[in-house]
Amino acid sequence: MNASWQPFPVAFFFMDYGKPEKATENYFSATFLETAGMRTIRHATGAESMMRACNLLMERTRDLCQEAIAVVINEANRFTSFEHDHLVTLDNLLERRKKRAFFILIYQNDAEWGGQQAIDHRPPTQVTGRFYSMAHQFTGLLWGNANAIDFQGCDVTMAFNEYDEGVIFPDDETGVPCTAYFARNAYMNGYRLTSQVGLFREVVEDLRVKNHLPAIAPFPMQSFERFVYFLLVRIAGEDPNFRQFNREQALKALLWAGYIELELSKHAVVPDDTHR
Repeated sequence: MNASWQPFPVAFFFMDYGKPEKATENYFSATFLETAGMRTIRHATGAESMMRACNLLMERTRDLCQEAIAVVINEANRFTSFEHDHLVTLDNLLERRKKRAFFILIYQNDAEWGGQQAIDHRPPTQVTGRFYSMAHQFTGLLWGNANAIDFQGCDVTMAFNEYDEGVIFPDDETGVPCTAYFARNAYMNGYRLTSQVGLFREVVEDLRVKNHLPAIAPFPMQSFERFVYFLLVRIAGEDPNFRQFNREQALKALLWAGYIELELSKHAVVPDDTHR
């Protein structure tokens, strides 16, 4: 892993959190251990399991010759008061060993049935002070200037450029950028996905307006990746005479990607049942 971009000597530990029936210390610590491929001890006490999780994180910093550790927990929106208490326990164990830990809790604000759950629904002050001192709101890919290829001010253009120049396929010494692989002849003649950002934007805006949505909105990564997949693999990759995409193909890819269903679900009206 290339760590040259890091301004501080920090080791990263990534884990996904489940949704247990009982959020015990054993379940919480087992998630850390199993993520690292370690065996859990069935009859260990909660305190013993938490200490093993602490030792794991200590070893991670030592193995990577780092001074601090960043614990990145995905699906932290599933946390209850019990998980926050376990996090406090783990933080205390690390602190007593003079190890600095940073906890990065990733919340999916649209992950719950029956409405949104937001990071603003925070736990008590002691927990908030430790783990919620800073928040960053992620968006989809933002559009920039509608009339120019803007690699700095347009997230969508930058994302397309990754397929044109950055992401290599296949992932070996024979690999080339994705656009070059699936649209080889067109690429050799100068074609790039970024050259058609204007067309893609028009198709997206037209589709949104037809479905009574605001014309401009961030492009969700979930549907963007599927959109590009369909364009490159299912259209360009299957046409040896491909030169560039037309409006019909762009719309077909957008619909196949489930773009409009995802956007409509975010704007769905929740029935008011307070009087039932």
